[in-house]
Amino acid sequence: MHLTKPLNKDNQTAEELFAARNETLHRDAKEWLMRTTENCTILSIFIATVAFAAAYTVPGGPNQDTGIPILNSKPLFVVFILADVFSLTLALTSVAVLGRCTESSKNFVAKFLKGVAIGVGIFVFVLFYCLYLAFKGLFWTVKKAFRWICGNKSDTQSPQPTAAPITQV
Repeated sequence: MHLTKPLNKDNQTAEELFAARNETLHRDAKEWLMRTTENCTILSIFIATVAFAAAYTVPGGPNQDTGIPILNSKPLFVVFILADVFSLTLALTSVAVLGRCTESSKNFVAKFLKGVAIGVGIFVFVLFYCLYLAFKGLFWTVKKAFRWICGNKSDTQSPQPTAAPITQV
């Protein structure tokens, strides 16, 4: 009994009966998977483009004399670079994998794309946090200057230092 497959009254195995009854469901699932794969490919290309651009336009900008990024010595800058490299690698790899995948590897691709999405989420968080830290002082300075220009001098001081009066002895 273990070496033979049991048949029903229509001479079908359980696998054949399941495939026959769920043929439309199987076809719809294949179409959905193909559409999802195409959309994920487009998203991966977009992510790779943004990650590539972020590698050349680093937060804080480069030093005009040396070309080295201004925030190079900051620890969060290293985190930004690592997240950028990680997201770019995953995005480009997913486009290479999606271009060559077969029907049997679609499940792997779906799991891989979830990993790419998580990596992109981490990258976006780190990017915005680094930008926040880089421009935190700039925003505060602009806010103070704007208040001073508008005449609300009660809680701010002049952006220009004033000299102390000279007293003669």
